[in-house]
Amino acid sequence: MAFARSRAVSLFFCIAAGLCTAAAWLDFSLYPLAWVAFAPFMLAIWRARSDRGALLVGFATGLVGLVPAFWWLVYTMQVFGGFPWLVALFFYLCLSVFSAGEFALFALAARRLGPGPLGIAAPVVWVAIEFLYPNLFPWRMGHSQLEWTTMLQIGDLTGPYGMSFVLVWCGAGLAQVIHRRRWLPLAAAVAAALAVYSYGAWRWDQITAVTAASPRLRVGLVQGNVGIVEKSDAAYFEINVEKYRALSRRLQDDVDVLIWPETVSHGWIAQSTTRLAPGEDPFPDLATYLIFGGLGYHYERAEVPLRYNTAFLIDGDAAVIARYNKQVLLPFGEYLPFSSWIPFLEEISPNSGNFTPGVKSMTLNLPGGARFAPLICYEDVPAGIAREMTQLGANVLFTIFNDAWFGVSMAPYQHEAIALWRAVENRRFFVRVGNAGDTGVIDAHGRIVERLGLFTAGTLTADVALLDIETFYTRHGDVFAWGVLVVALSWLGIALRRAA
Repeated sequence: MAFARSRAVSLFFCIAAGLCTAAAWLDFSLYPLAWVAFAPFMLAIWRARSDRGALLVGFATGLVGLVPAFWWLVYTMQVFGGFPWLVALFFYLCLSVFSAGEFALFALAARRLGPGPLGIAAPVVWVAIEFLYPNLFPWRMGHSQLEWTTMLQIGDLTGPYGMSFVLVWCGAGLAQVIHRRRWLPLAAAVAAALAVYSYGAWRWDQITAVTAASPRLRVGLVQGNVGIVEKSDAAYFEINVEKYRALSRRLQDDVDVLIWPETVSHGWIAQSTTRLAPGEDPFPDLATYLIFGGLGYHYERAEVPLRYNTAFLIDGDAAVIARYNKQVLLPFGEYLPFSSWIPFLEEISPNSGNFTPGVKSMTLNLPGGARFAPLICYEDVPAGIAREMTQLGANVLFTIFNDAWFGVSMAPYQHEAIALWRAVENRRFFVRVGNAGDTGVIDAHGRIVERLGLFTAGTLTADVALLDIETFYTRHGDVFAWGVLVVALSWLGIALRRAA
């Protein structure tokens, strides 16, 4: 009876930790729950009687947290990859079990190390695993804090990992208070959080001053409300483009550049094209500059062309000033993993494309000094491409994307919550333009200053600052995360040698 009661208590802690984690991702106004999520998680880990028990605690917590938080992936696999519902559900459950492995590895390592000095073992191990673990949707605990913008400012030093570190530390410190009445670990964690807040307040004023003194560019963002049916049916292609023309005519005389979303134009344009032909030009009466998503192709010693998801920059004479080919392609949509080895996958995923990844980062430059970092859809999720383009001289970030695949869900906002860290890390204004939402403007503090809703047609005009700040993160990348990883591996190595 006592054993059964003990297991029930551990399960309760796992469920509490998982639900707190999920809640912070399902409603960002619940972000304080992420600060306490690791308290019940650590209590469950410390109750585990073996390494196997710790792994089970981790998997249980991870599944409770991740399955509801990212449930939209089932729908996305159906409409993006064309999988039947049961197949999509199977893939999602497999992906959830794999993703829960991050929690299981943490639980095992945390049990082996114990709390550590000032309770610091938990944040060290979590950040190390968070940094290395290959999630398809690379969420971080720190990403859940987008509404506490002062705390986000640490991103230009550490990326989201500094935020994750103090957040997990506070939860683990609270667990020490509950479990052993030890207050010092919590006091140390709170002190670290206050230091992050103080840095954020100090840095905020600096960025505000630099932004006020910087030149401006007026951009026009166009969201046509093109859903997945219209996006994939050839009968709608010309109707879709006309929506964008009609919306753009209203504001093009008031902006320096228009930006349309990903693959607005479905006509294939050769990579060698320097001026669009009448049938290729999506906006013949363009009176300013236009960035739009389209399709590129190139023959390279083969009868079958290489196909690209491309961002084009054109002027009012239809001259192609620059183009960028998407480098990071989405599995099950833009390519089908393992299809060359398992051909029947193409039969159960008929919507999957056959695109070729681009080979280099670049900027799209306008006369007058604006240098855009082009990111297409998922490319605003990993930090490396935006950072590389900033190093190449980009003074504005933009993403063109199509989140209609997510339906009416939290997914577009979760995407935005991850992407906005690119603005903080590199201290750039960041404009995001989607076919069906959520189009918006993010400033160099990481604030969402303007936004269009989901599945609505409309436009936004905004003055964005052309910033040339070079941050520590832009120069050095994930130095903090790498440092934490070295500490974690060294610490675990010592612990394993002592146990041997």
